[in-house]
Amino acid sequence: MEEKELLEVRLTSKEAYEVMLHMLKTYYEFTGSNDLTDIQSGGEYVTDGNPADSAFWEYWLEAIEKQSKDGPLFKKFRTL
Repeated sequence: MEEKELLEVRLTSKEAYEVMLHMLKTYYEFTGSNDLTDIQSGGEYVTDGNPADSAFWEYWLEAIEKQSKDGPLFKKFRTL
């Protein structure tokens, strides 16, 4: 995957929360994992200041783009 240019993006607290939801949804779609320890261990920084799982940074950048383009995620309720 090509390296994306780092951009300075200012987000409100609400927008950052929405980005996090987009990132978690994408992570779940790619991995099928809903185990928070998997998410935390991959997203934690290693000594060089990068996430332990390099894909996490890509998920985050894609989530920022998705939030700015699509806005917040809304819960979809199913009818029986």
